[in-house]
Amino acid sequence: MDALRPRYLRRLEVSVRSCLMATLALGLLGLALQPRAATAGPLVTGVTNIEEENPVGFAHTAATGARFVRIPLVWVGIAPYREPASWQPDDPLDSHYDWSQSDAAVAGAVAAGLTPVLQVDTGPPWVQGCAPPSFARARTCKLNPDALAAFATAAARRYSGAFPGLPRVRYWQALNEPNLSLFFNPQFEGDVPVSPYIYRNLLNRFYGAVKSVDPTNLVLAAGLGPIAVPGFTIGPMRFARLLLCMQGTKHPQPATGDCEGGAHFDIFAIQPYTTGGPTHEGRVNDVELGDLTKLQTLIAAADKAGRIHGAYEHTPLWITEFSWDSNPPDPGGLPTKIETAWVAEALYRAWRAGVSHFFWYSLRDDAPEPGRSYAETLESGLYLRGATIEQDQPKEFLAAFRFPFVSYHRKESLFFWGRTPNSKRGRVAIQLLRGGRWRTAWRTRANGSGIFTGRFGSRYGRARKGLVRATYRGQASIPFSMHPVGDFRHSPFG
Repeated sequence: MDALRPRYLRRLEVSVRSCLMATLALGLLGLALQPRAATAGPLVTGVTNIEEENPVGFAHTAATGARFVRIPLVWVGIAPYREPASWQPDDPLDSHYDWSQSDAAVAGAVAAGLTPVLQVDTGPPWVQGCAPPSFARARTCKLNPDALAAFATAAARRYSGAFPGLPRVRYWQALNEPNLSLFFNPQFEGDVPVSPYIYRNLLNRFYGAVKSVDPTNLVLAAGLGPIAVPGFTIGPMRFARLLLCMQGTKHPQPATGDCEGGAHFDIFAIQPYTTGGPTHEGRVNDVELGDLTKLQTLIAAADKAGRIHGAYEHTPLWITEFSWDSNPPDPGGLPTKIETAWVAEALYRAWRAGVSHFFWYSLRDDAPEPGRSYAETLESGLYLRGATIEQDQPKEFLAAFRFPFVSYHRKESLFFWGRTPNSKRGRVAIQLLRGGRWRTAWRTRANGSGIFTGRFGSRYGRARKGLVRATYRGQASIPFSMHPVGDFRHSPFG
């Protein structure tokens, strides 16, 4: 059964990215993001699916500045592969469950100072209501809502804080990319989309189960995949409108009907893998990084219409997966200098669009596999893979993930934004490179979340030349070029 645990789920995610790569390459060049007015809210970072859930893996994760880690809770690896004739599926102490791997992962994450998000996914065969299509990589087809609720109850009880040696888990995510046919079926019946309605029922049951154990638990809706593939996937904007019983693109309004009581979750999640740079936009129903504001507009309208029932008046938006493959080691990945600049900009653009949590996928590059091309594996790790995880080396762009900083020349002034490496308040110096030396041009203070932003009068960068950096408690950000790399079409998976 070990092959059916988190490594199995990770391979499924690699497969769906390979299948989407050709469609992503058709994306149009994006325009600059035009965000709604930003507030000085937080930008908390996390890492998704770190693969090696051991002390070294968690220590490397914490060293990235991340505070969260998303851990797959693979249902088929914990529950019995065949349903027992007699058992209590909502009882975590039932002898048919094997929690050993997830226990170690949760305890290890918390011991490293990280907050775990447990993502329930991939049920055993006996919870499936149909056979998935032959091209599917996950057996998720008309899941039994009662079975999902029972397992969610057992898991929430297991990690309620009531079991000696096991910390409490507060954040729970219901499944993965339900708008993609490789992970969730059926998507359509004929030409009619059905997956949003099937998923809404599952999500509501999952929410009720997790909250029944502890009402202060928080439930994330599944992160939606970024693009529409006709006949195979539903674009995340269309999926979200149907899930939330909304209609209209530019000015969303409530659709007719009561939405079966609405959708129950606390946090909306998106996985906006992007066919280009940090400002790149997709098509009308896609959500790439440059499309975050249209998704925020929809969420705000659904909140106002009472279609979302959760813990917050204004539903938060999290990015639960995002990355670009890097070169090296992927020959088709982004060159180091470009990725380093784009990572800082991606974090800034997400913050400007009101995203509060941003998870990078993943901690380390995939291991090379004979017969598989780089396009079929993920080389998006924050660490370059070594012979062992102890020998992994940080990539240059990890520094931009840990201490993001951008600066742009705007109307005879320099605009800047950044977040301190420890996400804490303190004094920050903005420095310009002049005559080969770094000279402090402005001083500011980071707020309680480590965010600092502002502008000051300066002609520096007017000719699109020069470098700007931030320093904080003896640490310097990666210098940001006053001639930033513009958008161009590029597959995120190399």
